[in-house]
Amino acid sequence: MAPHTAAAGPWDVVAVRSSARYRLWLLRHHVICLWVLVLAQSLLPAVQVVLLESLVEDISGDPWAPLLGLTVVVGLMFPLGQVAMAAMQRMAIRLRLRYRTDLAYAAARLTPSRLARADVTTELEASQTATAAMDDVAGKTLRVLGAGITSAVLCVVIWAINPLSGLLVVAALVPTVLAFTVVSRAEARGWPRFAGFERRANYATEQLVQQRSGTELAVLGSAHKVAALVTERRSEAMYVVDAMTRTAMLMELAAAVGTALLFGAALVALVAAGASGAGAAAAVAGTISGLNAIRMCGYAFGAIITATPQALIYRSFLAGIPPASPQKVVHRVESVSLENVSYSYPGAAEPALTGVSIRAERGEMIALVGVNGAGKTTAINTLIGLLTPTEGRVLIDGAVIPETERLGYFGLLVQEFGKFEFTLGDVVRLGSPANGVPDGAVRQALASAEAASFTNRMELDSQLGQQWAGTGISGGQWQRLALARIYLRDAGIWILDEPTSAIDAEAEREIFTELSRTRAGRITIVVSHRAWTLREMDRIYVIDQGRVVQEGRYAELVAVPGGRFAEIFDQQATDSDRIR
Repeated sequence: MAPHTAAAGPWDVVAVRSSARYRLWLLRHHVICLWVLVLAQSLLPAVQVVLLESLVEDISGDPWAPLLGLTVVVGLMFPLGQVAMAAMQRMAIRLRLRYRTDLAYAAARLTPSRLARADVTTELEASQTATAAMDDVAGKTLRVLGAGITSAVLCVVIWAINPLSGLLVVAALVPTVLAFTVVSRAEARGWPRFAGFERRANYATEQLVQQRSGTELAVLGSAHKVAALVTERRSEAMYVVDAMTRTAMLMELAAAVGTALLFGAALVALVAAGASGAGAAAAVAGTISGLNAIRMCGYAFGAIITATPQALIYRSFLAGIPPASPQKVVHRVESVSLENVSYSYPGAAEPALTGVSIRAERGEMIALVGVNGAGKTTAINTLIGLLTPTEGRVLIDGAVIPETERLGYFGLLVQEFGKFEFTLGDVVRLGSPANGVPDGAVRQALASAEAASFTNRMELDSQLGQQWAGTGISGGQWQRLALARIYLRDAGIWILDEPTSAIDAEAEREIFTELSRTRAGRITIVVSHRAWTLREMDRIYVIDQGRVVQEGRYAELVAVPGGRFAEIFDQQATDSDRIR
């Protein structure tokens, strides 16, 4: 099957709509608007002090100008605050989209070897949690700047009435800032632990709500055991959050008391200094008006400090994933081999592979066989780059290829194949990294995978999966769709791990007949426990306890008395011959 190109498809439309340039333009637009609003809002309390003092002093003369100005100022305070809050919410929504989009694309760049690491998946979960705390940091930063301006201008205005009172107004920020510094340190320790518990709880919850796993648990009558696991993990996560919340409550209470005392001292200093009636009244009114802004500054600053450890987790995760070029599928490969490969899992007493050598050339179909735990999966994972050999080499066309490039040489169908409940067309198009795969190529792949019998009556935009009110299909049909992805991908090396395990015997024969018919343009490596599927293989490698113990064609291996292949497949071969 040749590579395909076509006009833009649904994936391209999403890419255009969520382009980085467009998102950046929106963010800049909202930041500028929000900054103007916050700046205007921050100046109002100080202007109120000046106007109120002027009004009281000129009450018997010409009070109309300051009265009109004071009316406008007071009238603007509430609506400006509401508009600024709405603008912050809009900016937070857009930042949330940006953070989660960037995180999704970063996760998409993870290599299989990194995805297999528990610490990486935990960091990914923690980064996902962090986005909830990060999205309004920008708005809070502007709020801090605005409140800082409010404090500074109020300090200058009140300083003219009484210097000590001006200093105490500014000092009222300190308790809240100190309190949230303590809170941030507690949360820096707590959030990673919370993310670990949440990840386990979310996984267990998915097993309950996903149709396939949930049905199995319901039939077994053991769903309550998984629910108990969810409860246990959620409880552990709750205790972590509870401890952080308790610390925050105590610190906020202490900050509130400290702030009230400082403001009270500021007012006492005004009265004790013998400020004029007009000046004292104006200072009191302005201070009360600015109190909320200044307190919100402290809370906003504290929230920024609180979000800092989560933002560091998020930024560290993204920084640790280098940019990646779009994967290039290599359609023609002449040879692939393992040369004296050994591999030991960390902490294992015995190596999983010892001196394994396997070779295949274009046009060949070879098989790896052995009992469970013999080393077949380890050999496959080493071949595609998920594992790095402790000894030996993996060669493709005689060269050692890095993992990120090596993946483009393979089409992989594993036993636990993905049942992606998207539309029919999207499920198959996932086989290719290219955008805009035409409908004709999808239909051809479905036909090659013997899936046309149940998909020809479906539109490519048909939703799959009953949990989304879509079409329900059987396990065997899901497996054929997974095989269709491999046909669409058309890589130079196909690795098929039990590719027909969920399919009936008749369909299995049709699939292997098609695989044999189209074998000339690729290398095909099959892992199978079914004897009859091995008869057409050019070469079979028998793996036992991490070593290749036999090699040959089916008829040759069966004929070896007492051989490991014969021990494994003797009964199957007899049954197969009887059926034939």
